[in-house]
Amino acid sequence: MARFRYIALLLVVVINSFAQHHHASEDNNTPAGKPIAIIIFMAVDCPVTQKYMNTIKSIALRYQGEISVTGYFPAGLTRKTEKQFRREYNIPDIISLVDDKAHQATEKFGATITPEVFLISESDKVLYSGAIDNWFFELGRYRVEITENYLLDAIEATKKGNMPPITRTEAVGCFIQKLKGNSTHQH
Repeated sequence: MARFRYIALLLVVVINSFAQHHHASEDNNTPAGKPIAIIIFMAVDCPVTQKYMNTIKSIALRYQGEISVTGYFPAGLTRKTEKQFRREYNIPDIISLVDDKAHQATEKFGATITPEVFLISESDKVLYSGAIDNWFFELGRYRVEITENYLLDAIEATKKGNMPPITRTEAVGCFIQKLKGNSTHQH
């Protein structure tokens, strides 16, 4: 009888230990859902945003129907400016452009740079944030050849149910300046 209790107790400990380990590894290795949205903080007059427009369009077209792409403008975006920006960079309607002069999205995501991207899951979790890739390594300086595609790698990993290999990088671009009352504004 004592031997039976010992084996039963040992079995409970082993099962409990396995269950806790399995649950912990799930929390650390799987994303909070599939990617459904790319949020990009942009500025009409930021040269880095302007240089990335072809890349942003390419990503939007590649994942059209799977992942929405929305550009938020912390400095504001009038209808006239939006039309001019769309025309100048041939931006398709599948990319939503939103005036964020009230800084609701900027503050919600903690964006500090334009362009800065956030890959969002179906459960509204940030799966990846930072730079689109490693093209720019400091303001005004960029590589001839891109060697790291952070956003694309994050999208592909999370579509397969895995965590992105890199979940955060530092974006390089134009600063979103803080003003009175901890709100932010792009200059």
